[in-house]
Order: sequence, then structure tokens, then C-alpha cells
Amino acid sequence: MKVIELNRDEYLVSVKKIADFKSLSFSKNALEWWDNYYSWEKFPPLCLVNDKGKHVCYLFYTISKDNEYLTIHNLLTPNTHRSFGYAYKLLKHLFAHLADNKIRRFKMNCVSSSLDFYNKLGLEYWGINDLSQYYCDFKMPLLDISEIPQIVKDSRLSEISDERIMQIYEKLKNNGTEVEEKMLDKFEELKEKLEGKYHFNLLQERVDEIEPPKD
Repeated sequence: MKVIELNRDEYLVSVKKIADFKSLSFSKNALEWWDNYYSWEKFPPLCLVNDKGKHVCYLFYTISKDNEYLTIHNLLTPNTHRSFGYAYKLLKHLFAHLADNKIRRFKMNCVSSSLDFYNKLGLEYWGINDLSQYYCDFKMPLLDISEIPQIVKDSRLSEISDERIMQIYEKLKNNGTEVEEKMLDKFEELKEKLEGKYHFNLLQERVDEIEPPKD
């Protein structure tokens, strides 16, 4: 197996081979997102190529100018290539590849259908935004993705500046109440799966310390 970078044309050629509609739609959204907001030259997506030469997983990421954050934007494994651990392998490559970059933290918004995968990685979540995505924000591993469970266990919201906390809260403050009704039902359904991993109450407490509620 190997990991390659794709330019825009190479990505288009690659994802046209995706058979299932949901994965194809997701890949189209990632394309449009990169066209509108990011740089194909500065942050080309990564692609995992299996031993048969097939493109089996894609990952879009950026690094902030100040090197404070690695942001995972999109991680896609088409249906026909799932259950082989490809997404884990690609994430593992990314974190190992960036180990010497002195990036301080990583963050991502996780869609509900991917929570089983991210839960296995050891991630936990500070809240849900109005797009029904679960937000996480933790210290960057020093060497490897396998450090994530311990990083999460040791994490404290006090690690994050007051200004950054308020920025995060602004995106999560509705705590799922403004999502579409069908997604609200999904949010309620997932509460059991997220037991002990969903910490909006701690975020709210931190916000109240920064800006105490008015009487």
C-alpha cells in the first residue's frame, strides 16, 4: 500500500469510479468545498492506494498558518472498500507524516454515520453544530495516532484559550436543537452510543466561567 497526493484533475478521474451514490455525493461536496475555500496546490488531498492499485480512501486536511491546528475536513472510504481499515491507515499516515511539524492541536467535525469509527479511535466530542456534525478538539499526538485515547483521557478545556472557547461555543451553542427534525431524532438515538463521550455540559460550564450568566 502507498499514499499519494492528488491534484484536482486526478481527484476527479479517481472519484468518477465510485459506484455508490452516497460516497459519490460526498466526494462531490469535498471537491466543491476545496474549490471554494481551500487550495489544491497547498493542501492536495491524500489518497490511499491498495496493493491492486485501486484508490480506496481519500483525506482532505489543512494546517493553520500559525501551526496551531491540523483540521481534518473530509475522510471518505467508498462503500466497496470499507471494513478493511483503510481510513485508519490513511489517518495514521497523516499523523505520523506531520509528527515533526510541531502542530499543537487537531480538530474535526464528525458526521453521525462515522461515529463508530471515531469512537474506536478514542475520540470524544464537545458538542454538535447545526449541520449535525460532532466537534472534537485535542492536543496533537507527538508520534502516532495510537496516542489519541490517552490524549483524550488527559484533556481539559482549560488547555484552550478563552477566545478560542468562545469561538467553539458559538458554533455549538444550539447543541443540536436547530438541526432538521429527522436529524434531531438521530441525535437522540445516538445519545446512548455517546454516553461518556459527549461533553457539551463541560463546554457550557467553561463558557459560564468566562462570561458568567446575567441575572
